Amino acid sequence: MVERTPVEWAVLPLKKFFQFRGRAPRAEYWWFYLMTIIVGLITSIVDSMLGLAESFGDNGPLNSATSLALFFPTIAVAVRRLHDTGRSGWWLGAPIIAIAVGTAWALSQAGGFADLGAPLIGAAVLLVIWAITLFVFTVTRGDEGSNEYGPDPYGANNLEEVFA
Repeated sequence: MVERTPVEWAVLPLKKFFQFRGRAPRAEYWWFYLMTIIVGLITSIVDSMLGLAESFGDNGPLNSATSLALFFPTIAVAVRRLHDTGRSGWWLGAPIIAIAVGTAWALSQAGGFADLGAPLIGAAVLLVIWAITLFVFTVTRGDEGSNEYGPDPYGANNLEEVFA
């Protein structure tokens, strides 16, 4: 098993900025997620203290720049986390694409936005179901040993893998 501190786990996705292949264990994903929340809170506070949040809308420039800088590492670590559980990274985007297409179709069939109540509620329900499903996937223990996405991120844990 790989021994790392929480800070090392949190920084690891930044070192793997555009790496969408491979696997990320729960520790890497969740420590990084916590770090992004803390960094977001700090940048929001700094933007507010400098009076920048009000002049730039809801997010100040520091918070917006930080969010933009963390976008790709966040997506990459989420894809690798899904890979660790034996799932495709397409779980992140496929439902959003389906909902967007469904909403566009509903809009083309409706007389305007006023007629979109039921389709938009349906899309919202699908988004909630999708978010819960992704949450369950991210808290699920990763596959032991190698899977189709790569070796176990914690290393080989049986003699057959060590001496293969």
